[in-house]
Amino acid sequence: MRVYLISILIIAIAGCSSSKKKPAQKVESEPQLEVQENNDVPQEQTSATEKTESELWQAYNEADLPDLERRISPSTFTLYRCEYSSLLFSLRSSNVELELPTQQGVQTFFLENSNTMSEELAAKYPEIKSYKGKSSDGKLTIRLDANAEGLFAEISGEQTKQLLSPLLKGNRFFYALCNEDALPKSPRDETFD
Repeated sequence: MRVYLISILIIAIAGCSSSKKKPAQKVESEPQLEVQENNDVPQEQTSATEKTESELWQAYNEADLPDLERRISPSTFTLYRCEYSSLLFSLRSSNVELELPTQQGVQTFFLENSNTMSEELAAKYPEIKSYKGKSSDGKLTIRLDANAEGLFAEISGEQTKQLLSPLLKGNRFFYALCNEDALPKSPRDETFD
């Protein structure tokens, strides 16, 4: 009797598991998504060698931003979305050719390591990169830093200084491009002399 009940139970379990619907197979493959950091938005997983610099920056609509606190509050700016992991991959060599958005349009910059840190310190903090360079037409100079918070660029021309900086706290994907005078002046601390 016991064997009979056990066999009925096994048949019932097998019947239940076989009656469950199997997920439909996907016809088209969807890109895999991963979240880079706790406050970052999902990114497509693609190898950095598949992307060209022109794909690193896309104009972005401010209304579509994630609901995160802002790092900076420029009065006027142009918003870009950056493929940050691909950008970091392109900064691995000491001499770099990189396209960046400017108020004159996307410009190619030739960058070289500015060697602001000693070799020992650079080895200890490999995520911190510092570059200097010029645009391909020689009209703009640039100082560029990359660290755990994102990319920071100061682009200088004859009469303007443009800043490219992460717009949101804890997010390395959304960047504001603005003139230096579009940022509010921070009051100087009275105790600092």
